[in-house]
Amino acid sequence: MLARVVVAVVAVAVLAWLGLMERAVRLEAEGVKATASHEFPRAESDFRGARLLNPDTAPDLNLSYVYAVSSRPDRAVATLESVLAREPANRSAWGVLEQFTRERDPATARRARAALRRLDPLNARTP
Repeated sequence: MLARVVVAVVAVAVLAWLGLMERAVRLEAEGVKATASHEFPRAESDFRGARLLNPDTAPDLNLSYVYAVSSRPDRAVATLESVLAREPANRSAWGVLEQFTRERDPATARRARAALRRLDPLNARTP
């Protein structure tokens, strides 16, 4: 009897987690559409919602893009730095950070290029 209860509880927990992941995927897709329509407040809300218990960093990367195109470059960089603090080997985050800081913060852009060269020496761009 106890084993069945444990299995039922685990099943409910797994289904709840899968539901949250499905919600995250849908919110992220809505955020991408809102970004394309220049509805930045809605996109920001969708990407923030997609982060709930989501191990993927894609919502944060998309959120940094929303900040950058809505004239909040400092928040964009801070969001990317937060991703990199959690995942120092995230090539996508390093690439976006390099792109966002290339003109406004050459030191950070150099640091990002160095990280990209370290993580992927064969494919790293050398400007």
